[in-house]
Amino acid sequence: MNEEYAVHVKKLSETLLGILSDGLGLKRDALKEGLGGEMAEYMMKINYYPPCPRPDLALGVPAHTDLSGITLLVPNEVPGLQVFKDDHWFDAEYIPSAVIVHIGDQILV
Repeated sequence: MNEEYAVHVKKLSETLLGILSDGLGLKRDALKEGLGGEMAEYMMKINYYPPCPRPDLALGVPAHTDLSGITLLVPNEVPGLQVFKDDHWFDAEYIPSAVIVHIGDQILV
């Protein structure tokens, strides 16, 4: 099942990179090629946080940037995912069936 999921996530990643390339006025495959083309590595990490009766005591993934080119996050209804922007932390809204797209450090530089 993970293999099938990974195929779909890779296709979505490549589609998004193509759209971003177009939006930047580049060739459709520019960002994909810049990240390694067909030799690019894809990594899947699974962090699952079940509902917690005392979220004030829960520890999750510490604040970080993503070193990747693009990160696709599939959140669940458990709150906690936040985004840091303009020196403030903002809660990411949970939207069923949505994917959060995060532009990683490799594209921002």
